[in-house]
Formats: sequence, C-alpha cells, structure tokens
Amino acid sequence: MQKVDEVLASKGFVIRRYFTLDEYCIYLEVFSVRDASTFMLYVSSRYELKIPTGLRENVYALKYMDMENIDTTTYAEEPDKVEMEQFYNHFSINFEGGTSNADDLEKRLQENYNYEVTLKDLKRDDLSNLKDIFRQLKRLLLCVKNIRYKISIFYKNYLCSITKDDELDAFLIMNFPKVEEHKLYIYLDLKTMFEKMNTFPIDIKTVKDGLQRLLDQNQLKHTKVLNEMIQQKVTILQVSERITEKKDDILKGCNKFELLLQNINQNEIETSNKLSQAHAKYTDFNLQGLHHDIERTHVISQLENELKKITALKREILDNIFTLRGQYDNMSLKMDKILFDNSVMIHEISKNFDKLSHLVHDK
Repeated sequence: MQKVDEVLASKGFVIRRYFTLDEYCIYLEVFSVRDASTFMLYVSSRYELKIPTGLRENVYALKYMDMENIDTTTYAEEPDKVEMEQFYNHFSINFEGGTSNADDLEKRLQENYNYEVTLKDLKRDDLSNLKDIFRQLKRLLLCVKNIRYKISIFYKNYLCSITKDDELDAFLIMNFPKVEEHKLYIYLDLKTMFEKMNTFPIDIKTVKDGLQRLLDQNQLKHTKVLNEMIQQKVTILQVSERITEKKDDILKGCNKFELLLQNINQNEIETSNKLSQAHAKYTDFNLQGLHHDIERTHVISQLENELKKITALKREILDNIFTLRGQYDNMSLKMDKILFDNSVMIHEISKNFDKLSHLVHDK
C-alpha cells in the first residue's frame, strides 16, 4: 500500500476511499489534489493489498451481487447490437499495450466469498435502478471494449463496473452514504497503472472527456428520435436545450474554479519559496540579538499564516470543482438513461401502432 500511495502521490493523487473484500482492498477511489478529478483503481487478488494498520475512516466492505440472471430488458425489447452501435461505437481511443493478465475477479469471488447479496434483499426502486445501470453499462461497454480503461458507476450504496475482462460486476457497499446521484468513474487496474506510469493521468482524462462527448452527442440523437416519434418538437427540444444550458453553466463554473485553482497553486508555490528563503535567511538568528529574533518570528509567522489561508481556500475550490463535476456526471448519465429508454419504448409503441394499422387493412 505504501508503494501505491507513493506512486499516486507522485502524480498528484491521494486515496479517498478504500473498498475491501475479505479484508483485502479490491477498489480504491482516487482523488486528484490538482484538479479534483477522480478515478477507480482495481486491485486484483494477486496483490493481496491490505488496509494500512489503524486506518478506520473511509474504509468500506463490499458484498458481491449476482446480476447474471436478472432480466434487464422487461421495459421493452432490447435494441439489437447494430442499433446500439449507431449511438455507442464512435468512441475510439488508441493506447499502446495489450490486455491485462491479472486474476479474474469473478472467479476469486466465487471461490473465496460466500456472502452474496440476494436480489430479494433489495428494495424495488433500487433493483429497478440497478437494472437501468446494467443496461447503461452494456451500452457503454461498446465504447471501452478495446482499451484497458473501463467504467464504474456509483449509485446510492452500490458499485457497478465493467471489468477488465469486459464483464459486469455489482457490489453492495456496507455502511456507505446513500446518495441518489449517479457518479461516473474511469476504472483501471493496478497492473495497468504501473505499466502506464507516465501516461495514466492523461489517459484517464482523455477517456472521461471522450465519454462525456459521447453522452452529449447521444443526448442530441435520442432527443431527435423522441422528437420524431411523438411529434412534440417544441417541448422536448426546449427541455433538452435547458439541460444543455445547465450543463454549460456547470462547465463554465468548473472552468472558473480551475483557473482560480491555477492561480492559487502558483501563489502557494511562491509563498512556500518565500518561507524557505526566510528560514534560510534567519538560520543564525541566535547570534543577531533580540530585535533580529522578533523580526524572524514575525516574518515566518506571517508567511505560515498566509500558507494556511491558501490551503483552506484551495480545499474549498477543490470541493466546489468536485461537486460541480458530480452534478455534471449525474445529469449526463440520467439524460442518457432516460432518453435512451424512452426512445426504445416509443419505438416499441410505434411498431405496435403499425401492427394495428395492418389489422385494419387486412382483408
């Protein structure tokens, strides 16, 4: 764990939450102190990574959920692959390297973990939302099936992921704060992180930006499909435009905070340099007399107080960026889910009307 901490710290990341199975870490939520971005780090069983001794906060146990036999298409007939790829096959990012050879997580869970959560334990709304998330991940799988960076979605106290083997996993997170928002994370495994030491922060941002562009494009596509199906052009387009405007406002807010963060980071560096210079200047203050001592104490205290103010302001800015990005993710994912589902269901309704029309004209 110390080595993982050191590698992440060298890239400006810290571990925000630990997710364990059989007392071993299998997921780490990683947070950037530079720009408030986040990603999920998967740790295969081969590493047997344990929680640092004495750590109690932000540690959450996982229970595996078997979703294999769950029907996720009951709301309507699932579109065939060709139809879905019209929306989800335009995501293309090239990375060097092959596929990971890490141990298969599902096999480890089946062999070593006997406490599965049954679907009878779930509330009806939670099960419905988990089905929605699985449908969504099956579509998003088309985007990342050829790269080593995958996707995780948080909802309430559930974690759903596209695994490194392009399968779907779901976990119940014990004692986790239940938040209604859907949160999108890019996911990579520990082996990939070490192999792509110099590029993984940029790769994660590239994949996340690409997914957001795809979701934005699909919002427009789904809106047009719905618009054509139900012939309520003004209403649907107005809603979509308002959502787009709201997302633009969120991005503008993020950009302002990011610019402010750059200035704060520069100010922090300059103040730290001044503090180092002050310490060096007053190294032999004991030989200079009382006046020199007072001057030293005043200068260093002033610089340290300034650094504390900068740190507090920086934390506030990072929190704001993190919150805004969470709102953006939630809005994008929900729009994609709602519009896609509605497009599919209205398509089914349209086909049924065609059948009725044939019945009328049949002799």
